[in-house]
Amino acid sequence: MTKNQTIDLLRSQLPGFYSVEQVINLIEKIEDGSSRKITTNDIEAAIEKTIRWIEREQSEFLDMDKAEFELSNNNRIELVGVPIDVDNITEALENNFMDFGEAEDNE
Repeated sequence: MTKNQTIDLLRSQLPGFYSVEQVINLIEKIEDGSSRKITTNDIEAAIEKTIRWIEREQSEFLDMDKAEFELSNNNRIELVGVPIDVDNITEALENNFMDFGEAEDNE
C-alpha cells in the first residue's frame, strides 16, 4: 500500500481517538523512502567542476615554497618534487560531492 492509498483509506474509514486530519498530517510527514537518484551526469558535472577549480587554482594546492630541485649532470636545474596541499583538494571535492549525500543520524 502506498502512502496516498493509506491516506485515502484513513479518510474513508478512521473512527477513533485521533482525528482523521491528525493521522493524515502524521502520515504526510513520513518520508516515502524514495530519495534523489544520483545520475552519472551529476557525478560527471561534479568531477568537471572540481577539475576546473584545480586548473584555475593551481597555487591553492601546489606548495611552491617547498618545491625540490636538483642540478643534473649537464648543469640543468630540474624540478623533482612539489608537495600537494591535500586539504585544499579535499575541500574542493567535498564542496562538489557532499550535496549528493544525506546526513547520518547519530544514535
